[in-house]
Amino acid sequence: MSNNTGYDYSDLATALVEAISFLSDGKPLIESNSNGEQPNYPFCTYSIINPYIGVTFDVVQNEPFEAVVSLTWYDDSAINVLNLANRTNKWFRSFAGRDFLFQKNIIVVDVKMDGQRDDLISIEYERKAGLDIRLRLNDSFIDEVESIDEFSINNENEEE
Repeated sequence: MSNNTGYDYSDLATALVEAISFLSDGKPLIESNSNGEQPNYPFCTYSIINPYIGVTFDVVQNEPFEAVVSLTWYDDSAINVLNLANRTNKWFRSFAGRDFLFQKNIIVVDVKMDGQRDDLISIEYERKAGLDIRLRLNDSFIDEVESIDEFSINNENEEE
């Protein structure tokens, strides 16, 4: 069995963790709906809501494709999460943000700010605001096809 498995989404997650930490002065980015202890406010979560959107026809080897990632900021202040989501939105649309990801072979296609995504928890609200980012990625899959070293043609229709 080949270890040629295609795109490794952990590369995308690592790049996003670095990006959020950089643009937010070290605030954490964690996987949405994951087990484990919740970080102190404010923090951001990510969810890969659409891992594969084809952009080419019939290309398998080193295939470019797109994915959509949802980023959501959490805090106890509605204003703070809106400010963090807005800063994130601007950064991913800026030259600095696009270049940061480009250096990691990720291209920003589109950024959509959703606004507030608050949740009622018991008798209090957890304030959330977020955005969705559409990214172009490049699959590392190589089609391992055996080569044809030689062939011969037998023409049975020739007259003698």
